Amino acid sequence: MGKVSCAVAALLLGAQVAIATPLRPRLDTSALTQRATNQSGILLDTYIVEFADDNETPSTFYASLAASGVDAVPRLDLSFSLFKGVSFQVKGSSSNSSATDSWNFIRQMRADPSIRNIWPSRVTRHLRDVGGAVPAQNSHVKRQTQEERTFSPHVMTQVDKLHAEGVTGKGFRISIIDSGIDYTHPALGGCFGPGCLVEIGYDFTGDNYVPGDASRPARPDNDPMDNCVGHGTHVAGTAAAQLEGNKYGFTGSAPGAKLGAYRMWGCTSTSTTEIELMAFARAVEDGASIISYSNGDESGWAGEARAVIISRIVDSGIPVVVSEGNDGGQGLFYASTPAAGGSITGTGAVSNTMFPSFLNQGSYKTGNSTTNGTTEFPFLMGTPAFAADTTLPLWSAVDANNACNPLPDDTPDLSQRIVLLEFLDSRATRCYPQDQGANIAAKGGKYMIYYTKSNSTMRDDVFVYADGILGTAKAVPYAAEKWLSLLSEGNTVTVTVPSNSSQSLVELVNNESGGYVAGQLSSWGPSWELDMTPQVVSPGENILSTYPTAIGTYRVMTGTSMASPLVAGIYAMLGEVYGKLEPKRLRRILTHTSKPLAWHDGTKAHPDILAPVAQQGAGIVQAWEAAHTKIELDVDSLMLNDTEHFAGTHTFSIKNTGSEEAVLQIGHRKAVTMYAMSPSSNPLRTGMFPNAIATEYASVSFSSDSLTVPAGQSAELTVTFTPPANLNATLLPVYSGFISIGDKLQVPYLGVAGSMRATPVFSQDSVYLADGYTPAVANKTYTIPRPDPKNPPLTDRGDMMATPNVYVRPIVGTRILRADVLRGDEELGALAGWPPTFVARFERRAWINGLLSNGKVMEEGTYRLRVQALRIFGDESKKEDWDVVETVPFGIKYTA
Repeated sequence: MGKVSCAVAALLLGAQVAIATPLRPRLDTSALTQRATNQSGILLDTYIVEFADDNETPSTFYASLAASGVDAVPRLDLSFSLFKGVSFQVKGSSSNSSATDSWNFIRQMRADPSIRNIWPSRVTRHLRDVGGAVPAQNSHVKRQTQEERTFSPHVMTQVDKLHAEGVTGKGFRISIIDSGIDYTHPALGGCFGPGCLVEIGYDFTGDNYVPGDASRPARPDNDPMDNCVGHGTHVAGTAAAQLEGNKYGFTGSAPGAKLGAYRMWGCTSTSTTEIELMAFARAVEDGASIISYSNGDESGWAGEARAVIISRIVDSGIPVVVSEGNDGGQGLFYASTPAAGGSITGTGAVSNTMFPSFLNQGSYKTGNSTTNGTTEFPFLMGTPAFAADTTLPLWSAVDANNACNPLPDDTPDLSQRIVLLEFLDSRATRCYPQDQGANIAAKGGKYMIYYTKSNSTMRDDVFVYADGILGTAKAVPYAAEKWLSLLSEGNTVTVTVPSNSSQSLVELVNNESGGYVAGQLSSWGPSWELDMTPQVVSPGENILSTYPTAIGTYRVMTGTSMASPLVAGIYAMLGEVYGKLEPKRLRRILTHTSKPLAWHDGTKAHPDILAPVAQQGAGIVQAWEAAHTKIELDVDSLMLNDTEHFAGTHTFSIKNTGSEEAVLQIGHRKAVTMYAMSPSSNPLRTGMFPNAIATEYASVSFSSDSLTVPAGQSAELTVTFTPPANLNATLLPVYSGFISIGDKLQVPYLGVAGSMRATPVFSQDSVYLADGYTPAVANKTYTIPRPDPKNPPLTDRGDMMATPNVYVRPIVGTRILRADVLRGDEELGALAGWPPTFVARFERRAWINGLLSNGKVMEEGTYRLRVQALRIFGDESKKEDWDVVETVPFGIKYTA
């Protein structure tokens, strides 16, 4: 691992960079990470190259660059056993600069036979996950203790059945590439190093690393401690938490496995492609058995650097499980990268059957006698929290319209009461907590306890910002139901709310929807190349796991990040059962034994039809079935492509590894057909979840409706598909379903009844010179500071009116998105930070701050911007495969 360690040192010595990418709101680094790259996420003039010749060395490569007139600053040596290459930065503008236009430079490098791949290097950011808690209803409450061994995510995925057989992932190491692991956690072994649960690892960034900030460089060391983010520690617990030292009595999916911890981002939750690749390299060279990576970026392309290299890691014999993304509301075609990589197990989220909740504990009694016994009740503390222990009688505002309006004149003095009221959906009722608080305070009230009638509506915290309100909380529904009943009978109910806000109680409640629903937050595929992603789904909503002891010890979180480590643990158990890890074989087995889920439209379930393959992949993983199946197929899915590249006939082998003859009935199970584009939009726009549904489905025929496969032998099956008819091809209908093989197995299929290449990247209003979110007038002149190429100007989102910018909103993805500056008929080159590659369909802005990608400063004058995007399946050399839009003219003047 000498090369990777040296590469980290090189990062500390490398050139400063200027970047721009959207960041999590809590970070204090947003300005630094929005320098001069127009929200493209690209490190300015920074590239990753892979050598075509394994004998190439960094020194010979840089010498060849210098000989061709390119002045490059070495950054990192990224070489390891599966990749030979480096990253570097082309020097910025000076009077004798050799820097070249970024797009032409990429093309020239691609044409060089000594270069296998080139990618712009990018800033990466931590995917958004959700922490939350849902209180319980009385008839369904269980408190999880040391003796409670039934953990709902394990029951849903049959992990519990393998544990009951003694299968725990023994003999394998799951390497977690994330924010590090708090290995001092009692449920994670309490130590780090040989003999510990977390036996190996590395920190590539330190706590305070910010890409592009010379004052906050990476500070790598051998200690991958996670003490400020928690994400990696939560992931680690889902994979391998131990029962010993765990007061809540759950384990990871593979408690017999060991862990590796590779910290790729610290407290700022930002990193770079280069650092992430180094983390994967280190995990491989350290001997990882399985890799779990719960992160990614909106892209959906398999050609991005991480997707390519991680797929290569899988092909070498190491399964890699990657979270699919948390943008399910965006609908079809919003998969993340690297989950979309060809050999990777992209994992989506399914709703948990149980809602675990961290709650406070209060008490209440009825009547006025001090001798009456008290009853405990769980609650969530709100904002403002109760600052002191409070014991007061309840007064119900339910009959007073929940204080949505000023309270009536006969309302009692509320200064010595706690007001009970229903938590309402303010979007539907226009009844807001601050108004309720003000109405209560007007009658002297200081304290409020909310409740909801349904546990499924209690995910949001309580915030009441009203003068006079000193304490708020949210009681569990069953307690409030009892209180309302007692009050209606004329009883006095006195409630005690302790001020101690520590959450020491875990309650479980049945999910009212029943669970087993593809999570609404889970990102949808397919990939832009029309490969299946996600591959499978796993419980990812409301998952209880470990958290750094410094910031909570345990936490309930939601996201596809929570789903993927459970699947990584299943790989470890399958390796134990089958005796070795064969990633492609095990992925096929995991896929075919997964259970397809019924469609849920966000409001209700539809048990008569399955959810689209683009949402659920093959379905929810079934670990025991995967470990015990005797039927194996040599494909994992049947991808039909689009109408232009339709692949309608597929033949695959079915092998019987058992000792008895297998008779298998072959069938077809349809899934929902959906339009990727909105039928109601003109011009064409992408639809959002739930996308418009079509009631047409593929027709399927088989070479045989039944197969008899002798023990130890194989049989072939040919499946022929006819795409659904009577669909609007312009709207890109995505159809899918499953071929059932016997009672337990199925093969997912997916196709598009339209042409991806014929679909424009831009609609009529997708690209324009912008004043905010409206088109700017032609020939508008902008006066901006003259840029310094060595210290690029900030281009944050606060100057959309004062800084020239072009709004760009692709309606489908593109491998290349160019933004070139024109002066008259002369093309001057790309904007600084452009072109991004492997682009998703989300809006961005091309900021024009006076700097070109070759480091040169634009002169004062009049310009236009030409934005170009390569269509899906397009050929870069063909003019007709590019969509091109030119803006109206605009002027630039400098203040200095």
